[in-house]
Order: sequence, then C-alpha cells, then structure tokens
Amino acid sequence: MKNIFITMICGTMIFLTACEKELDLPPLDSITDQELAFSRTEMELYANQFYTMLPNFESMVYGDLSSDNMIYFTYLFNGRLAGTIVVPESGGGWSWGTIRALNYFLANYRKTQEPIETVGPYIGEIHFFKAYAYFNLLQAFGDLPWLSAPLNTDSEELFDPRLSRSVIADSILVNLDKAITLLNPKNATPAGRVNKDAALAFQSRVALYEGSWEKYHAGTPFGVANSDPNKYFRKAADAAKQLMDTGGYSIHSTGDIEGDYWRLFNQEDLQANPEVILWRDYDVEFGFSGTHQAQNRLLSDGTFGSVSKQLVDSYLTTDGTPISVSALYQGDATVELAVANRDPRLTQTIYQIGHVQRIVGVDTTYYERPFLNLPARNANTTGYQLFKGTDPDAPGGGPGGQASTTANPIFRYAEVLLNYAEAKAELGEVDQAVLDESVNLLRDRVGMPHMDANIGFTDADWEFPSLSPLINEIRRERKVELACENFRFHDIMRWRAHHLILRPLTGAPFAQFENMPWSPPLGEIKVDDNGYIYPFKDTPGWQFDPAIHYLSPLPTQQLVLNPNLTQNPGYD
Repeated sequence: MKNIFITMICGTMIFLTACEKELDLPPLDSITDQELAFSRTEMELYANQFYTMLPNFESMVYGDLSSDNMIYFTYLFNGRLAGTIVVPESGGGWSWGTIRALNYFLANYRKTQEPIETVGPYIGEIHFFKAYAYFNLLQAFGDLPWLSAPLNTDSEELFDPRLSRSVIADSILVNLDKAITLLNPKNATPAGRVNKDAALAFQSRVALYEGSWEKYHAGTPFGVANSDPNKYFRKAADAAKQLMDTGGYSIHSTGDIEGDYWRLFNQEDLQANPEVILWRDYDVEFGFSGTHQAQNRLLSDGTFGSVSKQLVDSYLTTDGTPISVSALYQGDATVELAVANRDPRLTQTIYQIGHVQRIVGVDTTYYERPFLNLPARNANTTGYQLFKGTDPDAPGGGPGGQASTTANPIFRYAEVLLNYAEAKAELGEVDQAVLDESVNLLRDRVGMPHMDANIGFTDADWEFPSLSPLINEIRRERKVELACENFRFHDIMRWRAHHLILRPLTGAPFAQFENMPWSPPLGEIKVDDNGYIYPFKDTPGWQFDPAIHYLSPLPTQQLVLNPNLTQNPGYD
C-alpha cells in the first residue's frame, strides 16, 4: 500500500508546483479544462487526494468513546451525547469543498483520450469517494442538497433546498453502483487503492444504515415521509451477498481461537489477509506513520482505552448463552472471573494480567493492572483496559514512541457478514442457512457455539426487549465483533437506541484494585452504590435529547446565505 502514499507525495508536488515549470498553477479545485487533460496519470494523482478521508487507527478507537462501549474521563467528549452542542455560526462539519473537487472531476473527465479500460478504475474511485463524502454528511445532518456540478460563487445551485435523506441515500447508492461497475476486484487492483469489493462492502453499510434509520425513526421528527426501509435492507443484503458469492474472502483464522481475532489488528501488512477488503498502510520512511498517539498511549498509559462494563457484559459464555442465564458465568468480582468461560473475543479485547504489553529489544513488559492512578485524561476510567488494537512490538510504538506502522483495516469481511445477517433479519428472511454463512463463520474463528435460528433462551438483559430474540442476538454479535472499531455510535443512531447512552455507564468493581501497590497513589475513584467504578458520578453525564441530538445543527451563517435551507429539529 505504500506505493499509493509515495504517489500522493509526487502527485501533490506535481499539482502544486507543476515540476518547476508552472509554479503559478491555481489550486486543485480551480484547475480549468485547459490545465487538466485527464490522462491516466493525472486521474490517479487527482484521486489520491481523497484517500485522506479514509479512517485511521485513532478515528477507529476514538469513535467508540462516543458510545456505550467505552468511557472517556469526561462526559463532554461528544457534545451531542452530552447535550451541550450549540448551533455554530460557521463550520460544524457543513463543508462542501470535497464535494466540489469530486464534482469537478466528474464534470470533466470525459475529455480524456485514453480508453475506458485504462482510466475506468479512477473514475470508479471518484464515484466511491463522492458516495463516501456524502454518507458522512448524511449521518451528520440528514436531509442535504444534492450537488452534481462544481459550483461557482454565482451558481444558482448554491440556493438549492435540502432534499429528503432518502433521495440522498438513493443517490449515494447510485454512485456506488457506478463505482462497482468501473472498479476491479481487490486481486486485480494495486495494493491500497479502492476496489470493487470495498465499494460493495460500503454499499451494504450505507443501505443497512438508511433502512434502519427510516424504520426506527418512523413517526419522529427524523423520520422520512412514505419511507420504504425494506428497499434498503434488500439492497444491503444483495450487495453483501454479491461479495460473499465471489468466494474471494474468508474469516482470518489459523486455528488459534485465543489469538487470531486480536492478531488481526496488530499486523503491519494486511494485503494477503483473506478477511481484509481495504486497509491503510503506514511507512515511516516516507513520512506515513500511523501517527498512532492513541496506540502509543494504549501501550504506555492506557489513554482512550477504557472499556465499559456494558460492553463486557454483552459477551456470551462458552455454552453460547448470556451471563444472565448461564451456569458457567462466575461473576465479575475480578476481571479474571469476569472473563472466565466467556467468548474468547473478550480476552482479546480487554487486557488480562500476564498479557504481553510491550517488547523493546530483549525487554518484555507484562500487563499488571489498569492505569487507574494516572491523572485525568491519561487514566483508565473503568478498570477494563483495551487490549484490541495494541501491538506490543510495533516499530516506533510504546512509551516515547512517535510513530507506528501497524496497519489499519478499513473494510473487513466480518462487517459484510454482519450486514448481511442483520438485513436478512429485518426482512424476515433468516433461516439456519443464512446464519451459517454469516454470523456462525465469525463464531467458528473463536470456537463459540453456532447461533441457532430459533434462539433457545430469553435474556432478561437484552438491549432491545421489544424486538425479536433473533434481532437482539444478531445485534449482540455485531457489538462484540466490531467493538472499538467506530461502529457503535452510528449503530445507536440508526437504531434510535438512545436508551443505551442514557443509562449509567460503569466499569469493574473497584474493590479488586484497592489494595494493589499503586505508584503514584490512586486518587479519588468514583463508585456507584454497588461498588462499580462510575466515572460520570456527580456530573450531569450524557444528556442526549432524542428530540434534538440525533442530527447535528446547520451553521447559522449558511442559513442566512441560503434562505432555502432549514435547520434540523430542535435547534431553532
């Protein structure tokens, strides 16, 4: 993948300096038809600028801090969850520069003199990135203008109203259809470049999101008139199944049920991994390190790595039943008891005493206790320390490290299987065959019993008691498999599941840590009436208002500039 980043350096130099001959070229978003011939090389270099939109390790881990999976030291981390978000004068994510740059390409690429088989994949990349950029805006703001041309200051389209989110979602899916047609599969695409398989995976994600949103927000201020959620569930299932039927992907497994899941997230090269559809590579030599401050902190002081009891409690026991009914559950008095007889993904997600924490030369450091004794933002806030995503011998990682080359999966096959299972469940089409070709492949990696289409238990702690046992268990599988990968916030939003973030979020029982040898000494640790660490005790905590905070506000400046825009519900 490093080739794409090397090319990005060169591309930036070419476009900004024109190789010393045309130092006064205008910026990318104002290149005229005469300045860009849309050769294959120019298309590749132009497309490269949009790869920075793809997530890195930090955004993956930080994302779950805005959910019930993890707890930051302050409830103010996410203004929407905290209920403190205000209408900005400008900015706030309402930005259209990227869309304009993408539209410039789409409006002008037909002047190319090169055959479509040569330049088609780069056109496909631009359609993919337009879908990607619009989906980010859709998740944040809902209804949007749909822009199809690169606008100027006097363009009439600057005064377009917002269109229904379903129209925007349909347009995103159309762009992905075009991308799927033009792009090549991963095995016929240069390493690191967007491929047909990634576009299919993304299409299943987008369609599942919109179908869920329209179903579960129906009848609220965020609902869609005359909505048809099943249309999107069908699209999600079809896109996922198309990728599944290629036979090109499988769940990464060497037979090590206690390590394969964790190991997937601490490798430097994922190109040959059968589960990874698209990944992000880092090369310190060329200045493209992971800038893994998050990973360095996970290894050295645990910052950003505080897993909630609510996530820990979601993992099944090894007999395939939840802790509320299983005789195998040994309670949670200590972390060691809490993980005993549990889904092996739990011990590969949170640290256990004796886990290798850091390897530097011949010196190995082993995990002894969570970082409860560090000040404020550097502290572990729950007693459950994130292990997933750590790389003990990562070059440049660990204490004092400034760069890491641990690769970051962007799309992986596990998500596709989960999208498929959930979409089929929403359509009422799940039978044992569907589960065996999706969810149960994930369970096979960790040696867990298969999910049965006839869920054979009732969990008093199901997160969605009004929904079917099958949907509850498929959502549970998604929660544990994709934990701390920046899915949970968006899942809560699309499911209209604000009850999960308004409940008290806690950590482990504090008593197990009190008599450990702490240096520096422990400060005040807040606990609830049952002795569980309760970081947000004596604070307002998250004050998410379901009548307002499911979407972000538009900036007032834009509402003044374009009187045809309307503000999102509750922000007026």
